[in-house]
Amino acid sequence: MHSKFGFLSYEISHCIRQRFNKAAEGIGLTHAQWRALVHLSKHENCRQIDLAEILEIKPITLARQIDLLEAVGLVRRNKDAEDRRAYRLELLPKAHAVMQELWSIADGVEAQVLSALSAREQETLTALLERVKHHITTVSPPDNSQPDD
Repeated sequence: MHSKFGFLSYEISHCIRQRFNKAAEGIGLTHAQWRALVHLSKHENCRQIDLAEILEIKPITLARQIDLLEAVGLVRRNKDAEDRRAYRLELLPKAHAVMQELWSIADGVEAQVLSALSAREQETLTALLERVKHHITTVSPPDNSQPDD
């Protein structure tokens, strides 16, 4: 029997992002941009390249997202005092209000997605997923390399 967990978790995540994007159309931001804002709020004044690494996306992909966030007045790029080639990212006051709206949208999408489960099942699912996440982020993957002959 083939494992379905990886495909299923990816497909669920994809559906959640699509629903979020649809619900957030009125604000004009995407799930990816919201994710960048959330991580930037946790890592205020970080370098753009470091945020790209945190988000596990290419720097050019993040640069395009930041361009859009900067254009709507949510983020400002500041030259890094230690590295003239780098920028540090700052959340502007307007971003906090927009993020509250986006959190509301995310909460609504989550409630809609999980409405097929009872409250107890939702708690169990969340606990199991947190345990799996903890396990895969703290345990080293097996070394599947073959010795050279």
